[in-house]
Amino acid sequence: MTLQARTKKILVMVVVVVLIAAAGLAAVVTVLVRNAPETLPTITAYAHGNSVRVDAGVCDSSMRCADLEVANLPVPPGSPLELSLPKDIADGNWRLNVQFGDPRTGEVFEGYRDYTAGEAYAVTVPTREHEQLLGVIIQQPSQRDFAPMWAIQTLPELPAVAQ
Repeated sequence: MTLQARTKKILVMVVVVVLIAAAGLAAVVTVLVRNAPETLPTITAYAHGNSVRVDAGVCDSSMRCADLEVANLPVPPGSPLELSLPKDIADGNWRLNVQFGDPRTGEVFEGYRDYTAGEAYAVTVPTREHEQLLGVIIQQPSQRDFAPMWAIQTLPELPAVAQ
């Protein structure tokens, strides 16, 4: 069974139209993917039987931040905080900033540790018996004067006051 010349022409035209449509769709998808906003990875924090996902914001050198939402994860005094960092963060340089308080004296202590690429994918922030972890900030080096940051407030829930 042979196809007539007219049928062959119609089939060729249909194939050409399908190929042009596929190429156009591929071009549109490429442009959309290229222009899509870059999303920052999330960090998982765990303490005292609870976990929370921590989203990033972007801050400039004077600590003006866009889209930075502070995650809340109560950490009782003397308890550790565990952080799990995705490959996107851990495979680069990053800094862990911590703030502790002594509930007995009201003193506040701050510190930080710099990590190099691939050094740690999980970190435990320990505390001593009479120390309260107040908060943690994870930050990556700035690019064009802006740095991605993840913030966690770790104050324990205050007991309800009887009226």
